[in-house]
Amino acid sequence: MKLILIALLGLTLTQAVFVKRSNDPSKAVFTQLEAMEEHELGRKLLDTIALQLNNKAPLGDIAKMLQQLRENLILNQQEADQKHAQDEVDCETEIYQYNRRIDFASNEITESTQEIQTLSAKVEQLTQDVENKQVQLDILNEQETQIREQRAEDADSFVKFENETENVIEAVEVIIQKLSSIQPDQEVLAALTQLNKIGASNPILALMQVASTFSAEQLNNVLNKLGEVSNQLAEALEDARATEIQAQLDFEALVVEIASQRESLSAAREDSERQLQDNQQALDLQKKRKEDATDELNAASSGKEQKEAECDSWRTQYAEDSEHRQQEISIIRQVEEILATKLSNVKVYLQERSSA
Repeated sequence: MKLILIALLGLTLTQAVFVKRSNDPSKAVFTQLEAMEEHELGRKLLDTIALQLNNKAPLGDIAKMLQQLRENLILNQQEADQKHAQDEVDCETEIYQYNRRIDFASNEITESTQEIQTLSAKVEQLTQDVENKQVQLDILNEQETQIREQRAEDADSFVKFENETENVIEAVEVIIQKLSSIQPDQEVLAALTQLNKIGASNPILALMQVASTFSAEQLNNVLNKLGEVSNQLAEALEDARATEIQAQLDFEALVVEIASQRESLSAAREDSERQLQDNQQALDLQKKRKEDATDELNAASSGKEQKEAECDSWRTQYAEDSEHRQQEISIIRQVEEILATKLSNVKVYLQERSSA
């Protein structure tokens, strides 16, 4: 039996065999046998049968060989059917998993895209808010610089005004004192001589010279006017001092207010900066999430495409193998039927075949 199988599998005869068709009733059998010649297995079977008949092998051995071949093909088909069924399950399972990955990645992309839009708007808003608060802080600092400079200028002006006013009051008092010493009925020379020591351009000396010509009533009027001027200057000086004190207090209050506003703005800016940092980190995470999801989507889509192609290839191969195997089983059954019913015709055909 092993010799028969080896002979069957080892034969590679591919030349077409042309057999004369007889005009007797065996023509139908010859036609069947000729049709088998067109199939590789049919040729091998006929070659093997011819060899066995030449070797006087029992017909039962040939029948058993054909039965084993047919049963092996049927068993192979059953195994192929089982494998195909399992392959279909595996394909369905893996494609289902790919679809789940695709759906999850798609949802991740959709959600992360929405988050990116929201966070991007928030980051832009917070960035603008931080910049606005910094501008406000710069304005406050500039305002403080300006009011400090203005306060310094006003203080210098007040000191200058105070010194000048005090000098004027002192001068007026000197004048009043000197004029009070003039007696219209006395000699003015002594007073003028004393004032002349101060300097030739001394205005008080000139005033004394003029006042020496006044009557007692006129001199008293001048003295009264000078006293009023002195009092008015003193009052103006006190008012200026009070105004300066109030200006200094207002300045200090304004500096405190600016400091308070600066502290509040600085705290608000720092809070906005923290929020900006948090939202920027969240935005970066969402961008990474979308990037990873996109990679996963591409990988899953590619994997699904490859798996579907692989499964289609398996199905095509299974269908081709099954069709080929069914053809071989059909040929074996035909040979078995012919051998069982038309053995003599087969012998004649094989003899003609070998001599052709």
